[in-house]
Amino acid sequence: MYSQIDELLKRTEYDIYNNPDVSDEGIKTIAEMIAADKNIDLKELFDLRKCSSKFCWLNYLNILEKLPKEDKVRGLSLLFELLQDANWPAFQKAMELFTTIDSETVVLYLDKYLVQACAEDDEDWLYNLHLLAQRLK
Repeated sequence: MYSQIDELLKRTEYDIYNNPDVSDEGIKTIAEMIAADKNIDLKELFDLRKCSSKFCWLNYLNILEKLPKEDKVRGLSLLFELLQDANWPAFQKAMELFTTIDSETVVLYLDKYLVQACAEDDEDWLYNLHLLAQRLK
């Protein structure tokens, strides 16, 4: 299945890395393939460095949004990464997607990213993680 998704993403209309306007139907197709194959590593697939524009990051979030609840957890690392800067185009949607995931699960991951933000001395990220914690209450 992984090779099928790679082949699909090579087509311009499904190219989540370079096309900020992937259709809703394209996003749904990709989400269905991801949901069907639990071996797809979302951290690898949703690597922010693969995108030609920060606006393409919204494709990742649109895919996550279409995944069943139990599969959204696989994208938590991406959601936490997108909280590093409130000025990024995907920040607000990432915040919203956290509310679609069980808050107890999110809190389990939150500590890891608080430690990372502290280690990187990233005050903006720490503040945004604080906002997330407030929103989860």
